[in-house]
Amino acid sequence: MQFDSKKVAILGGGNGAHCMAADMTSRGFKVNLFEMPEFQSALPRIFETKTVEIEGEIKGRYTLEKVTSDIDEAIDGARYILIVTPAFAHKGYAELLKGRTDRQNQIIILYPGAFSGLLFKSIMGDDCPVIGEANNLPYDTRLTGPARVKLYGFNPINIAFFPTEMGTTLFEEVNSLHPFVKMYTDVLESGLSIVNPAFHAGLCLFSINDIENWPKRPFFLYEHGVTPASVKMNMALDNERKAIGRAFGYSLRPIEDFSGMDEGYKWRDLYKSIHGDISLTSISGPHDINSRYLTEDAPYGLVPWSYIGRLAGVKTTYIDAVVNIYNVIHEKNWWEEGRNMEDLGLEGMTIEQIQAYLKTGRK
Repeated sequence: MQFDSKKVAILGGGNGAHCMAADMTSRGFKVNLFEMPEFQSALPRIFETKTVEIEGEIKGRYTLEKVTSDIDEAIDGARYILIVTPAFAHKGYAELLKGRTDRQNQIIILYPGAFSGLLFKSIMGDDCPVIGEANNLPYDTRLTGPARVKLYGFNPINIAFFPTEMGTTLFEEVNSLHPFVKMYTDVLESGLSIVNPAFHAGLCLFSINDIENWPKRPFFLYEHGVTPASVKMNMALDNERKAIGRAFGYSLRPIEDFSGMDEGYKWRDLYKSIHGDISLTSISGPHDINSRYLTEDAPYGLVPWSYIGRLAGVKTTYIDAVVNIYNVIHEKNWWEEGRNMEDLGLEGMTIEQIQAYLKTGRK
């Protein structure tokens, strides 16, 4: 089978997937868009027209190669399989792709990864192709209607590969997809560098009343939720994940990279970088405590950070506090439902064993 480096399969049907499909089509890629069969009925327009209308930083109407709910049709001949979904969908996609990919000729990249390289390897086993993990979505974007999306701005993003030893040859290649700023040491560093959990949590936690009361008044998280107290909480979470990173030899700076700040930033710097950022403040919501801003960031960001911190002997007082408060708010146990060491195939391993596994993909 021939694999075309200009042919991509984008898996997902939400904000990011629509935006990426339009963006990459505008740049000459042949895009197949896939959505799970059970969700196809929610997207009649794009399945019918195969066209995405985009406004904002990119403007136009772009017709895709295919829009399908047949996974084999979607990935056929595609060099890159790009998964653009919330983290809770990753397990289902790993199970769906198992036995269907060509491990020698295809690359799976997730936006963002949230340690999913390890999850995919755990599920797909020896058939798992190289996995790339981005630390964020490359866009600030929202759907504005059926098959219509607005691009508010571009995000700087980085990438890691699993196994790490494949990264040297692939980093330059994948920059044809997006301008990745740098390559992380490994997917553990990438997972610890996800922007959102330490960017949303303080703002959402201190805005719960506003989120639940939004029908009574407009609510824009990056405008109304950015206060001195909320950014101080974000800093506390960021500092704890940096401490976890140091235990593995990483020098983490995801918030600095995302917000254009110097290392050693103060809360006032973070406040100023968010408040008034036109690509953020015009985004409405969240309007529900079950928004992914909470229900993705806690179980797939904060929870694995905490578990990895425990392995490394690093206290995560504030990370744990946010998860425990969300447990009450959502009436769930995110410690049990979130991404744990068993999910990642790391249970019972030492730091040294994990580092060797990340490099080679072999235990």
